[in-house]
Amino acid sequence: MAEHGRNQAGFTLVELAISIVVLGILSTSIFGLYTSLVNSAVLIKRRAVGLTLATNQMEYLKSLSYDKLAVAGGSIYSTSPLPATKTQKINGVTYTITTSINYVDDAFDGCGSYPSLALKQLYCRNYPPPSGAPATDQNPADYKIVHVSTSIVGNPNLAEVDTQISARVAETASNTGALFAKVIDNNGTPVSGATINLANNSLVPAVNLSDSTDSNGVAVFYGLPPDTTGYHYVVAASKSGYSSLMTIGPNGSLQPTYPSQNILIQQSSFVTLTIKQQGISSLVIETTDVNGNPIPDAKIYVKGGYKKYTLTTDTSYYYDTLSPSDTRPVSDSDGLAALSNLVPGGYVFCGDLGATSCSVGGTTYYLAAAVPYSGNNPFNPVTVPTYDPASPPSTTFDYGGNSYLQKVRLMLSTNSNYPRVVSLSPDDVSLSGGAASAFDFQITGANLPCSSNASSCLTTVQFIQGTSTFTASCTGTTGGTQLDCTVDLTGASVGSTQLVITASGFTLTLPASPLLGGLDVTP
Repeated sequence: MAEHGRNQAGFTLVELAISIVVLGILSTSIFGLYTSLVNSAVLIKRRAVGLTLATNQMEYLKSLSYDKLAVAGGSIYSTSPLPATKTQKINGVTYTITTSINYVDDAFDGCGSYPSLALKQLYCRNYPPPSGAPATDQNPADYKIVHVSTSIVGNPNLAEVDTQISARVAETASNTGALFAKVIDNNGTPVSGATINLANNSLVPAVNLSDSTDSNGVAVFYGLPPDTTGYHYVVAASKSGYSSLMTIGPNGSLQPTYPSQNILIQQSSFVTLTIKQQGISSLVIETTDVNGNPIPDAKIYVKGGYKKYTLTTDTSYYYDTLSPSDTRPVSDSDGLAALSNLVPGGYVFCGDLGATSCSVGGTTYYLAAAVPYSGNNPFNPVTVPTYDPASPPSTTFDYGGNSYLQKVRLMLSTNSNYPRVVSLSPDDVSLSGGAASAFDFQITGANLPCSSNASSCLTTVQFIQGTSTFTASCTGTTGGTQLDCTVDLTGASVGSTQLVITASGFTLTLPASPLLGGLDVTP
């Protein structure tokens, strides 16, 4: 009996545990495969439904008259546009059907009027025109391209169908015009996927069109009603992560940097807009007196970013905290304030000469100097840098739990006679080649009295580096808005210097590292 018991077959507890684990793994794999197959089947079914919906929408569009083929917010002007999107719920799933319709200029009957040959070759389809085609197509809106797509939440591209639709009658000379809008970044690189809005509220009905820029940064609008006076066609460009920009009309003799457009019959207008990658948290402003003590409750006048007009002596900007309304930031108890969503570029404070609209209560404060913490330019204009999320800056400035791209110290005084520095140019000097032994530079500002004779100049300009002081020889005028100086920097070392200006019994000492209140000495 004992021998018979030793030959019994069975599982030990370890073997049983291993078997359960193996079965669990196999079950999980089979279940995962089953789930994947089910999901794939569901997706295939939904794609089939999406394709059916897109095809049905396309057949509906084909049944309409040619003139009806325009969608709301699209690039084709229409008095009664079709909706660009609609939804349909099937078996508990909401499908979104999106339609876009655009004109095409085909070279078969010649090309329309283009601002340049490069654009003609790019946007006149099947270029060059065949032999015998007209030199200029008087109606370049030859036919329409219709694109229909369907999507659901979590799957933005279930199905797509396209077709080309032409009018049933022979085309005649057009009484409309066209507009080409190009979008570039601050390096001149075309920006694709930017939204272009085109509006003209002076026409009845009003024009309100929209399109996206292609890989060349261009959006084209054909068939626009003419408007030859007033520059009423306003073009706006925007893209997520970039600054936005809108054209404006002339102001008397001032010509806009980015002009709104007139549209002429059978002609094309062209406008280029520059948008820049920008961060949300732009600038921290630090308000202090001339000794570095914080000034709370200071209202700060700031302007900059996009310049409105081309005239160099005009300093009107799109961003202005006093125009069209007073939106001046106010410093907190520590003398700090912050600005967000600023267009990358230069900004000035308290007016062009530091004497306008910076105040505490009813007291005017004058800007002795605006000194940035980073960048390549001391004083005005203080640069807010571009922001590329793929390559974030190594230096940022914390305020209110956010990291800002730039910080500036505004040194303020209630004395209108205090010396004020607006700019220093050039702001760096090289020690090589003997340039430092007779370095010429210019300072602009206010309350810097001088004369044409350096020996009788009433303003003293010095650069301090460690224990060394370098005194400049300057000439200027009694008006005190500009100094032309020369300084011998022999013995200076690579690094920053500190600018010190004495005039009318006052001494203005600009903060140096980590601020930029002086010259930068390079090898």
